[in-house]
Amino acid sequence: MFDFSGYRLRNRGFSEKPMTFLDAEPRTLLSAITEIALIETGSRSAREHWQQIQLRNLVKHVTQRSAFWRSRIGSRKASDIDLASLPILTRQDLRTQVASEGPLLRPADGFTTKAHSTSGSSGVPVQFFLSDFNGNYNGIRSLAQFFLDGLDLSLNRTQVRPAADPVTGGVSVVKAESWLGSLHPLFKSGKNKHIAYFRLQEVCNKVVLELKKDDVGYLVAMPSTIERISDSFDLSFLKAANTTIWIANSSSVTQSVRKVFADLAIPVRANYSSEEVGMIGAECSKFAGYYHVATSNVIVEVVDHKMEVDGMNLGKVLVTHLHSYATPFIRYDLDDLACLEAKCPCGHNGPTIYNLYGRVSSAIKHRDGRMSPVSIRLRTLKTLVDFTEYRIRQTAYDKIVIEFGGRSELKPQEIAAVSGYLQESAGPEFDIEIKASKEIDWGQSRKRLPFLCEI
Repeated sequence: MFDFSGYRLRNRGFSEKPMTFLDAEPRTLLSAITEIALIETGSRSAREHWQQIQLRNLVKHVTQRSAFWRSRIGSRKASDIDLASLPILTRQDLRTQVASEGPLLRPADGFTTKAHSTSGSSGVPVQFFLSDFNGNYNGIRSLAQFFLDGLDLSLNRTQVRPAADPVTGGVSVVKAESWLGSLHPLFKSGKNKHIAYFRLQEVCNKVVLELKKDDVGYLVAMPSTIERISDSFDLSFLKAANTTIWIANSSSVTQSVRKVFADLAIPVRANYSSEEVGMIGAECSKFAGYYHVATSNVIVEVVDHKMEVDGMNLGKVLVTHLHSYATPFIRYDLDDLACLEAKCPCGHNGPTIYNLYGRVSSAIKHRDGRMSPVSIRLRTLKTLVDFTEYRIRQTAYDKIVIEFGGRSELKPQEIAAVSGYLQESAGPEFDIEIKASKEIDWGQSRKRLPFLCEI
């Protein structure tokens, strides 16, 4: 780990001051990355002891500052807390705490806080507070993964993500000479490119054109973004644009998309993260679908293994964010499903998530308790009906509603074709309701999810 011969150092990367190796800024960032690596790859017993101390600190903080949390924890001392004995924190619980108490950090604590929210992918966005430490950690942890995986820092990094608000022309592009932050004076790095889009299905061609202009290098994008692009374009253009690795963030990657990238000889490395807590796990470079937990940031539990998806018994993913002093996340239910092992098959001696399914709300629910993935493709729908946007909702165990935007009415043959396709994909037990709308009302959600289970 301490062999830097594989990294391209700048000739004048080291400090020119007497009795100094590195200047302050790169030294501080490199030290933080090393600390994360020590915790996540070092002694398991030392790591677990550190986590317990951090949990104790957090519990002490919340019991001092929050009536909401005192009611949940009771009169127990922080040193006596068994994590599994605490109640699960739901989104509604979170809303209650934030609305009644606001941030639990004060100006005298030496940290600034800011309001943040989820994208609303599971319904109404959830509001909460972050400290400046959280923001700094997230940036450092993201960069640390490149060192943990031994990746080439000299390649470009290209990020594609949805814009929170409308942008001129639907796409905005920001470029920078480096993506290494304050390590730029020390290491030679590729260029950084950030592509933000608004309503991808309307500007997909512009995004693809932008990706073709420069070497992509490390592609950072959500699976939903790549899947939507693949519905309209052959992804071989990514290989031609010298894409080295696709770093998929926020959610898991479907097997069909993984196969496309395998055929293109472009490795996939998914990150499991959330708006609320940041990095949760990073995909193993040797075993696809296994995520090494970011133990410097969270404690992960998987409980209640009663959910059956594609024949697998999965449990609810709970996260405890060890640095969540502004808005506490202790045993927070992410509404995700997965399995958890103490170690990874690759030999990594740390908790590892696998069979990660993602949001419960992204699966079709059946009356017998089973859940099944949604296998509906935009490309196929486009052959059946003309539209500008669409949304599918499961509103009951036996009902699915699909809405097509950009249409004032639908032809009988279009309704029949779509109904047949949905029943073939979801199951014959569903009553299919098909609607035409000039414009779909997406509510407060920033993510325009093609499917949402509302049960």
